[in-house]
Amino acid sequence: MINSHAHLDFDHIHTTAENAMAIVPSIGKQNWQQVQIYPYFSLGIHPWLSESHTQKDLDALECLIKCSNPIAIGECGLDFAKDIDRRQQLYIFECQLQLAETYKLPVIIHAVKATEEVILFLKKYPKVTGEIHGFSGSEMQAKTLADMGFYLGFGLQILNDKSLKLIKIAQNLAIESLLIETDDHANPNDLMLVAQKIAQLKHISVKDLSEQCDNNAILLFGLQ
Repeated sequence: MINSHAHLDFDHIHTTAENAMAIVPSIGKQNWQQVQIYPYFSLGIHPWLSESHTQKDLDALECLIKCSNPIAIGECGLDFAKDIDRRQQLYIFECQLQLAETYKLPVIIHAVKATEEVILFLKKYPKVTGEIHGFSGSEMQAKTLADMGFYLGFGLQILNDKSLKLIKIAQNLAIESLLIETDDHANPNDLMLVAQKIAQLKHISVKDLSEQCDNNAILLFGLQ
């Protein structure tokens, strides 16, 4: 199974690069180099770190994109649940969407309490596609994003029986728009638990669910 979003370079993650079949996103200049040891990595600036990045860093990011062959740009996006300057978040995010459009790369997006704003930005860049990882928006937003060609990532939160909204979205979302992930969860092997839960919700086999999610990831990220 392909893990569409796993921070394997974080110290608390219990895994090794050799065993990783995962998309490993960076969060900013502090780990742009580290993630490049993995077969499938992306380069970007996380909204939590937008205030610590400047235009000079964006220029450096573009240089790395040109020479390092990432499979995507990210983790980028917007997080309005955090007390982080929104204007800077918006600027850093849009710059990365422009890079995605220029270099024809998908984006890996973090959207928390900002899904509608993310959708509005994405409509300005109709050629850009990607993944909304750890999806937390509404069912209507999920449909809008899927109709725009975006994939929605689901992680360990789906195992919480109190996550009724998320469970309903996963049930109703077309399997062709689904990705599975473990994000910063300590054990990426728990991806199987996510697959089992979503397969149960959709009344299909884990094999069929994982094969479709793998195909989705291969198609989105151009994996070999």
